Amino acid sequence: MSTGSILKSLREEANMTQQDVAEKIHVTRQAVSRWENDETIPGSDLLVTLSGLFNVSVDTLLESPVVRYCECCGMPIEPSIMGIDGNGELDPRYCKWCLNNGEFVYTDLNQMLDFLVANLPLEGMNEDQCRQTYQKHLLELPYWKQKMNSSINS
Repeated sequence: MSTGSILKSLREEANMTQQDVAEKIHVTRQAVSRWENDETIPGSDLLVTLSGLFNVSVDTLLESPVVRYCECCGMPIEPSIMGIDGNGELDPRYCKWCLNNGEFVYTDLNQMLDFLVANLPLEGMNEDQCRQTYQKHLLELPYWKQKMNSSINS
């Protein structure tokens, strides 16, 4: 799917006309039409504005093949489940279950492990094996690496 097709689809999902989009982002309707027909691509500043208008990442608009993972729990994330930072904006590094309005839900590794073991048991493993497997995985994620380094240096 091209950037133009993605923009058109997002616009239609939002029940907006090309004119509506143009007015909201201060361009002409013809510019929106050219984007949707793949004649041109919006500049980087407009891609950021469009991502905010449609509540999706710039990666989504550009159909980036990058798969993002939450840096706290490791779950694959897409814009619809991205965490919200303290400014009320999407944070592509975290899912909404780990980052809520700029506050981290899981601040202690054992708290996260307790949740995972209780709610996402690994087939064929007892509780201790499951906990060890999750711990090994979590300690490879940037959020927990940083927390562990901070506690060692304190």
